[in-house]
Amino acid sequence: MPRLLVLTRHAPLPWEDGSGAYLFDILAYLHHRGFEVHVGWLAPHDHLRWRGIWTLPPDYASIIRLHTPDGWRCGRRIVFPAVYWLPRKARMLDRTKRVLARLGLRVGRRPSADPTHRPPATGHSQPATSWMSPPSPAEHAFATRLLAEIRPTAVLANYAWMTPLFDDTPADLSLRRVCLHHDVAWRRAAHQSALTGRPPEITAAAEADFLRKADTIACIAEADIADHRALLPDSDFVLAPKSVRPAPVPPATGSRLLFVGSDNRFNSSGLAWFLSAVWPAIRAGCPGAELDVCGTVARSFTERPPGVRFHGSVPDLEAFYREAALVIVPLLHATGLNIKLVDAAARGRAIVTTPAALAGAPFLAGMVAAAAPEDFGRTVLELLATPAARLELAERCLATVRVHLTPDACYGTLAAALS
Repeated sequence: MPRLLVLTRHAPLPWEDGSGAYLFDILAYLHHRGFEVHVGWLAPHDHLRWRGIWTLPPDYASIIRLHTPDGWRCGRRIVFPAVYWLPRKARMLDRTKRVLARLGLRVGRRPSADPTHRPPATGHSQPATSWMSPPSPAEHAFATRLLAEIRPTAVLANYAWMTPLFDDTPADLSLRRVCLHHDVAWRRAAHQSALTGRPPEITAAAEADFLRKADTIACIAEADIADHRALLPDSDFVLAPKSVRPAPVPPATGSRLLFVGSDNRFNSSGLAWFLSAVWPAIRAGCPGAELDVCGTVARSFTERPPGVRFHGSVPDLEAFYREAALVIVPLLHATGLNIKLVDAAARGRAIVTTPAALAGAPFLAGMVAAAAPEDFGRTVLELLATPAARLELAERCLATVRVHLTPDACYGTLAAALS
């Protein structure tokens, strides 16, 4: 049986965001193709670790064997013992210090003779300094342990900056090294740098250096492959767009709109543009129009315009898709395949988006794209007023999903590369 080890800093949880859902979808496909799937999560969330015991959902645990730096796995449960023994250790040390102080003994840490000395990295104590940083010593130590214990036939680095962990492979272990890279990270970093004036978090040269460590690079969109191939003309690339299983809901009446997004810069800036430049005209033309905003993108907004409801993270989007007459994806900047596009199309919903969001998904050209705010608003109003046009657009989007985004079409080549 082929054995796959995934090394990821990003949360490998499908209910958290689009990247987590994409990774889980790939791993579920590989599991059904006969792979034994292990995931090493390098930086588990504190809110999960400090529960002490975290129970994985059964449909997740049946596919993935999840490993964390400071957790013990027992069936579907991951136990974080530090939650229990660290407070006791702290109390014992405090009592010991108090007793020694009463006896007149000096209590304190002896300083190191070497002013540059730093304590060694252990467990969860020293994560990477930033999201796109190379792995920290603690992350290398964790990867080394997993590679030696699991002895996979293939290892998958989730994002380019995880590829230095390939160097931790035991000398006697021969395996395939694949990088799943969801993005053109240097473009996103350059956009962020232009907004803040700070140096970019990653450059094109650094991203290329990371990707060179992989035998195969899997990208979510053809446009990403073209960008990376310009820097790495001799590398092996495979296309792996997110698959989606059609689950159309009945046509909706009314004038409700839906936006779904996590809290990243592209989502928040796109939604801010829509609310300031487009939404007032829509409300003026259709006073009953309402917008539901689902996902952690709500964290970026303190103002609540009339007719807009921010729901935050929701466990199930089914009810929102059922009530939505239209789904909007008003992104001014985007890289890769926008997962919210394909999810809405699979639900049989008409979508109004922008050329930037469609650039990574040319096969979804049946959707309506508008770049100028007045065109975007006018398109939304026309579709709200014309149910037949909405239905025709929704059926075109759904037909595209059925042709282009089956699991075999999306992940078959990646499975072959890992084998």
